[in-house]
Amino acid sequence: MSHLNGKKAMHWPKTSCRPEDLAVTIVLFLAAIAGGLYILLAPKQTFSENENRVLQGAPEITLEALLKGSFADETESFVNDQFPLRTEFLCLNTLSQKAVGRRDLGGNYAVTPAEGGVYFGAKGHIYEVLLENESGIFQKNAQALLNFSENAGIPLWIMPVPSGSQEQKENLPLLAENHDQREELEYFQENAAGETYIVDTFDVLGSWNGDFYYKTDHHWNSFGAYEGYKQLVSEMGLQPLPKDAFTFRLASTNFLGTLYSKAVDFTQQPDEIYLPQLKTPQNIVQSVGGEEREGLYWEEYLQKKDQYSTFLGGNHSVEVVKNLDQTNGKKILLLKDSYANSLVPFLCTHFSEIHIIDLRYYSQNVYEYIQENDITSAAAVYSIKQLCDVDISNKLFS
Repeated sequence: MSHLNGKKAMHWPKTSCRPEDLAVTIVLFLAAIAGGLYILLAPKQTFSENENRVLQGAPEITLEALLKGSFADETESFVNDQFPLRTEFLCLNTLSQKAVGRRDLGGNYAVTPAEGGVYFGAKGHIYEVLLENESGIFQKNAQALLNFSENAGIPLWIMPVPSGSQEQKENLPLLAENHDQREELEYFQENAAGETYIVDTFDVLGSWNGDFYYKTDHHWNSFGAYEGYKQLVSEMGLQPLPKDAFTFRLASTNFLGTLYSKAVDFTQQPDEIYLPQLKTPQNIVQSVGGEEREGLYWEEYLQKKDQYSTFLGGNHSVEVVKNLDQTNGKKILLLKDSYANSLVPFLCTHFSEIHIIDLRYYSQNVYEYIQENDITSAAAVYSIKQLCDVDISNKLFS
């Protein structure tokens, strides 16, 4: 019957599956199955060295997680973190974003306060994106440090260290937005009083004097730390040792730091790490957690991703560095973040003891510590970005 109710019957065109389409479908299907089996059965990575972060483990199925939706979120993170060839895909993602002209990579602007990413700059440098200080954390930290000297009854030298993207602006991409950290320096300078002194390193760390920052890491390098040391001890009324009093031993040529972790790129040139040593040997010991060791360099970290922790073994809540050949009896308290770790090898030449406290991890009373250990002066060495990001002010209440 060719007609139905006076209408012509519709005939659908016959289709056939081409062999090449079938082959693609089978390959994609098998790849999906293989990927799923790999994620389920392969050994799970718990930490990404390249990204410097803990990876999501297998989510636990609970009624609460299902109702709150956290199970779905954790499952998505788990699949992303355990995906086969993850590092290679991260590198490909970085290269593709650079190819299309994106400049700010690795940031998270969905959180409050926002977390800036990194710029790929000239001369092989990766730079932190510096955002405006809108959280109020800096003001709290700065005021607590400015009040410290009066509360402790000892003089304090504050050295707020600028970031590489502040000091090497000429290497940033054209028209790249970047907060001017001189705003924070001026806050310190305008509000310092009594026996609180502000050490300005902005000019000495400028790129016209040299390259004082790692290319792949947010810290200053050993040569930048030396410039900071000179400025600090000069402000203290001490005579800094000349640069040629030290040897700078090349300890690593494959350092890839924290900024690299935000945008993994296999084409990135790694950094070199130099370890300074006074040409006239001195007997230096470091006490951490009740244990004492000779020297300041934990060279086992040169075999790990976090090679900057070669300096002092990373960050500890409290430690003491003693120069047994220095007989002046001077004891100084050093409040610090990790920037100061590479400063200590220079600073220890002037003091019998350096008592180092990292307020991010220290839970005791700082002022009682000063009294118990007969501390007579103090220095605070912090990167300005750290002072804007992490609240340490509550640790300095008297």
